[in-house]
Amino acid sequence: MKTRNYILFYLNGERHQISGDQAGVMLSDYLRYHKNLTGTKIVCAEGDCGACSVLRFFPYYSGKKKNIFLPINSCVTTVAQMDGSHLVTVDALAKPALTAQPEHTPVQKAMMNCHGSQCGFCTPGFVMALTGLVEKKICQKQTEITSADAKNATTGNLCRCTGYQPIIDAAKNISIPESESVMKRFYSSASQKEIEQHLKVPVKITSENFSFFAPIKLKEALAYLGKNKSVRIVGASTDLGVVHNKRKLRLTQALSLHLIPELYDIEKDGKTRLSVGARVTLSDLRLYVKDLIPEFAKFLDLFASPQIKNVATLVGNVANASPIADTPPFLLTMNTEVEIHGPKGKRFVKLESFFLDYRKINLSPKELIVALHFDIPQKNESLALYKISQRKDLDISAVNFAARVAWADKEKTKIKDIKLAFGGVAATTVRLYKTEKSLTNEKVSAEKLAQALELLHTEITPLSDLRATSAFRHVVAENLFHKFFREQGVGHE
Repeated sequence: MKTRNYILFYLNGERHQISGDQAGVMLSDYLRYHKNLTGTKIVCAEGDCGACSVLRFFPYYSGKKKNIFLPINSCVTTVAQMDGSHLVTVDALAKPALTAQPEHTPVQKAMMNCHGSQCGFCTPGFVMALTGLVEKKICQKQTEITSADAKNATTGNLCRCTGYQPIIDAAKNISIPESESVMKRFYSSASQKEIEQHLKVPVKITSENFSFFAPIKLKEALAYLGKNKSVRIVGASTDLGVVHNKRKLRLTQALSLHLIPELYDIEKDGKTRLSVGARVTLSDLRLYVKDLIPEFAKFLDLFASPQIKNVATLVGNVANASPIADTPPFLLTMNTEVEIHGPKGKRFVKLESFFLDYRKINLSPKELIVALHFDIPQKNESLALYKISQRKDLDISAVNFAARVAWADKEKTKIKDIKLAFGGVAATTVRLYKTEKSLTNEKVSAEKLAQALELLHTEITPLSDLRATSAFRHVVAENLFHKFFREQGVGHE
């Protein structure tokens, strides 16, 4: 098998070929300490504050996304994971001028004119997030940025000087007609042609402190897993990158699936099922389901930051097996099956059987999750997704809840089928089978809901921790249950 012992990406329009231990360095460290591009800041090293934001274009896209540079966090991803990418940092935005003063972009000018910078440490991250927003507006042929646009685009950026209003004002004053597309300025067909050729060749880097393998076929990935017991599969590394930075785990041997094209597919399985590949990002998924499953798309707006969603995957959120992960409650109500490939072929596991215990899953070290397959809600169904956290955006859930009901009548008085799932109330995300059974084929009434609630409390076993007490979670679970039926206009006469 022909391989290459380096990764290739373009940084601010220049070709970079990296091999050896340097490929295992976090991207933010590489930019600052190896390339002296110090505009990219490191603060949290967890992907929370956005000070390290850079723009990235990667040619494998799914969903309805057009080719566009997107903001990502550089602090929780290795250089190796940027293979095949085009990257732009804040240092390259202003154009050199004949005079001493460089020619700043409309985003930078707006930040200066509206006094959007105080101590200045977070400013580069905000500039990159807003530049990504401008790029999106150019792609959509829109010329106005609203307050809502600005707030949504900068959800993943924290200002410790409480200077948000000037930043929002700056965003609204950006002149999009005067803005030059990042794609037009830093991307070339020649560089893309070279990258596309490289994406057809597997990567195998072996050095003293870091090894990285990126195959182009699933069977190659499975063969590598079978021979390397200590290897870790990296996708976005939004979790692995954090534990690596905090020195709880050293990411020394990595397997990446980024060169396997079919893992980026989102496809309908007929009219009632959806298949989502292991490399489909949450941003891609949101765009795809915006009209198909609008409740899920709306829920994904609250999931992490744009920087995280632009690289994190649905499969990764499931494989992480956190009991407070945001998407598993939804997936549990959607009859989700996990498609797993291994040395004995492929198998399908229902999501209920995939979560075994706290952070334990029905997956052997020699197997890979290839895709998730789940239902598309039908016209006679109601779906609602809820997340309770200390902050609305960019926060870990204390409790999350999904409810899906197939109604027996148009008036929504009788339940034909119901599925209820909670996160944050047990060692794993859980389905409430007893509660569901008590409501199936039943007319909805206050008395029936009260009886169901008694069962609900027996099916959850929440703990007390830093985010919430057990008692609080019981109260929240009950309130969310009531909220769902109130929103349907039934059961509370």
